Amino acid sequence: MNFDSVYLIPIIAIIAGITYAIFDLYFKSKRYAFESQNSPALSAALAASNQTNASLLEKLAAIDARLGAIERTLAATR
Repeated sequence: MNFDSVYLIPIIAIIAGITYAIFDLYFKSKRYAFESQNSPALSAALAASNQTNASLLEKLAAIDARLGAIERTLAATR
């Protein structure tokens, strides 16, 4: 079986194409992360998300306190 260099050219081209696609996606994601890092819209969305999470946490703490009181009442009646 004779392996000519003619077959090597498409194999190298395929490997180079895949490598290029991988690096292209990597650098595009890095560029997008850098551009969105200083975005005021992103900062506003994160601030709104933090406020929502804080209010949900307060509500869950209140529910937990009420459930604790119910458990103590049930335990005292046994």
